[in-house]
Amino acid sequence: MKTKIWAHRGASAYAPENSLQAFQMAIDMKADGIELDIYETSDGKLVIHHDNDIKRMTGGVEAKIRETDFKTLRSYNFNGSWGDQFGKVQIPEFKEVLDLFQGTDMKINVELKEGSIAYLQAISQAVQAFQMEEQIIYSSFDHLKLHHMRKINPNCEIAALYAFNMMYPWAYGRMMNLTALHPAYSMIYKMRDELGIDYVKEAHTHGLQVNPWTANKEGIIRYLAEIGVDHIITDYPDVALRIANEVAEKQNI
Repeated sequence: MKTKIWAHRGASAYAPENSLQAFQMAIDMKADGIELDIYETSDGKLVIHHDNDIKRMTGGVEAKIRETDFKTLRSYNFNGSWGDQFGKVQIPEFKEVLDLFQGTDMKINVELKEGSIAYLQAISQAVQAFQMEEQIIYSSFDHLKLHHMRKINPNCEIAALYAFNMMYPWAYGRMMNLTALHPAYSMIYKMRDELGIDYVKEAHTHGLQVNPWTANKEGIIRYLAEIGVDHIITDYPDVALRIANEVAEKQNI
């Protein structure tokens, strides 16, 4: 099948990352899905942000998301390095993002960050309230969170993020009953160059999708599409879509 494209933190090469503006751009570019990061505020709101603090995206404000209430977070401008180009950029609530994508066929890759079991339950309940379970795949570097999310919702899709030299990740994936492996794209190169192993072939043989991150250079995107990864996570969804289409046409997919 043709490689599909997920917009990393939305179309984050063109708008502030993890913003509604970046997510809308991903829709407009006709990406196949998005990736986002989710935290819980001190007063129990689910918000979309990558770091556990807000300093990088607010011009230096010192505050931890889990220690700050939602109203206070909404008072800051999460415009990152974009200046006034997008006006005031508010940190989105998870439900705002779900509302934006409800009715589309786009996949939402929800990266689980810091939080308790109650945080995971709140995320699952929000998805169920929008009846969007089939559009969601949960990923995390904390694989225990994937285990707990699967216990909360036995039918949910889960994917292990990693960026280290894991031997036979497909065996680990089968043991964890994963839906997909989410390696840094360099891990695919390492398997090929150091061990002579076809990463995608092995993963597919074990029933696992391969969704590498974060591929932004055209040569890397093209190589990943040519070897048949399932999804490419990228800041440049428009570029990746063009390349994936070119590869599919060349391979008669």
